[in-house]
Order: sequence, then C-alpha cells, then structure tokens
Amino acid sequence: MTRQCLDKDIKIRPAKGRVHVLFDDAEIGSSLNALELDEPGAPLRIYLPRADVREDVLEMSEYRTTCPYKGEAHYYNLKTLTADGPNQVWYYPDPCPLVEPIRDYLAFWGDRIEYLHSEV
Repeated sequence: MTRQCLDKDIKIRPAKGRVHVLFDDAEIGSSLNALELDEPGAPLRIYLPRADVREDVLEMSEYRTTCPYKGEAHYYNLKTLTADGPNQVWYYPDPCPLVEPIRDYLAFWGDRIEYLHSEV
C-alpha cells in the first residue's frame, strides 16, 4: 500500500524542563526529552519517548487513525487500578518524513490527562 504524505507547517521542538503526564491523578510518564508538536488548527501536543512512560499502564488497542501529515497512528488504552482510558495514547510507528522526530513517541489525550512542567 502506498501512502501519500501531505505538507503542512508543523513545528516540532524540545519541551522545556521535565514534562510529567498524569492520568487520573497518578503519574504515568516523566521525561526530560519530551517534544512539542505545533500543528496549525490543532492543539499543541506533547510527545514523550516510550521509555519514559510506564509500560504497565499501556494496553495495545486495535484502533487506528490516519493523518495526511503524520501517517497512521496506533493506539493504547490506559489501564490503572482506578481508571480506564480507551484509546487515550497514540504513536506513529512509521511517520511521514515531515514528523520523523516523533517516531514511536507517545502522546496523550482525555479529560483525565494532565501535563505538568517542572524546571530541571
């Protein structure tokens, strides 16, 4: 299957300081190597390296979406002792060249997701 990647003014830059990701008030990720993805018309997204996210809260999902600028997104469900978050984590295992830096980085969304920044 051939894919077509469209061009867009997407900017990717390192996030300042340490980024903490909380789900249902529990920290599930913390990174000094997070990336911010700024895409016109979309909210600022923060991506963390997979190694900086707790593997025990990730459950593979069959859900997929396709973005013409980033490629096919694969998803995880979040599962903790106190909460479930279906398809609230996504990543691009084979991203379009435009966003190659986010390959296998994880992004999060949902009303129980919170991002905190701290200085190093």
